[in-house]
Amino acid sequence: MKFPWTIVAVLAVNSLTATPKSDPFSERSADFNARWSSEIEDKVKERIDRLTIPFEARYDLEVRNRIKDYVTDGYRDTERMLGRTTAFFPIFEHYLSLHGLPRELRYLPVVETELQTAASSHAGAAGLWQFIRPTARLYDLEVSHQVDERYDVYRSTEAAVLMLSRLHSHYKDWSLVLAAYNCGPVRVNAAIKQAGSRDFYTVANFLPEETRHYVPRFIAAAYITNYYSHHGLKPDSRGVFNQSISGIKLYERFTFGEIAHASGVAVSDIRKLNPAYRGSIIPKREDGHYLLLPAAGIKNLKPLIAARSGQYAPDYQLLYPNTFHMDYKVRPGETIGDVAKRFNITEAQIRQWNQLRETEVFVHQELSLYVTNDGSGYIKP
Repeated sequence: MKFPWTIVAVLAVNSLTATPKSDPFSERSADFNARWSSEIEDKVKERIDRLTIPFEARYDLEVRNRIKDYVTDGYRDTERMLGRTTAFFPIFEHYLSLHGLPRELRYLPVVETELQTAASSHAGAAGLWQFIRPTARLYDLEVSHQVDERYDVYRSTEAAVLMLSRLHSHYKDWSLVLAAYNCGPVRVNAAIKQAGSRDFYTVANFLPEETRHYVPRFIAAAYITNYYSHHGLKPDSRGVFNQSISGIKLYERFTFGEIAHASGVAVSDIRKLNPAYRGSIIPKREDGHYLLLPAAGIKNLKPLIAARSGQYAPDYQLLYPNTFHMDYKVRPGETIGDVAKRFNITEAQIRQWNQLRETEVFVHQELSLYVTNDGSGYIKP
């Protein structure tokens, strides 16, 4: 039987003349690549001038190229990064506020890792804040065969904030602090001496190449997280990081399998949210290990935590029929005293209602509070 080559020829001609099906991703990519012109760049310059960061924000070639990459070729990565800010920025702001540092320093992990929790470098730096092992030990971060707290968003953020605070007490200039965070104070001190100046843009000429670009990259990161919508970008809403996230402390030993079974959260999502645990076990610890889960998962997990600890809280709604239960999620910068004052209750009550072993509360932590049905006040058992 002869193959019908005539039909093939007709189909080939049709395929050449037919309008191709549009690929929304390729069209969007082309659209974004076209969204850079002198007019757009002038607007970017104006927004840079209005940008609130704790040092002078200059618009230079490095800042320009980084912003252009964010909004054109790299827009998909940018949108994924923006999607993770909901989970991580409140944690950064919490510790920055507690230690009295500018909240705009929250952009630093964007520069370091684009908010990728499991990030590591060829130099051995790890986590959102890119700590190397010696620095991690200096700030009491555990790095063992079971746990690597450089990947723990709570403990690593507090360590980074302490480090930034310490550097600022020495340099009194946040641009120099960022440079020292990147390459170390020894190199920055040497560059200051060579430059005969403490102005970053003068000192930068004597810094390693990566560090010279670090402050401009910080400016670009601050710009894109504030003005992304002006470039048609929107946070990527897919994935576990874009759900409502809650945190809790575990003091007893748990396996990921137990947590998954009780919480209803897939083991793969538990790993993504909690990369500090190297295996599938969260070991017992006197001062607790942090666990992040989607909010519904934390609610489902609490009965198992209570059973494991042997602490069973009474049902306050049975003890006080005129009350109803209220969940309150800790806000950035709040202490347990702040929460108590906000709701006219005592710290002791908050600790009792939530079986807290310590007075520390942390952002994303969901606290149980009890209010009267008419909303006039809180029962004081």
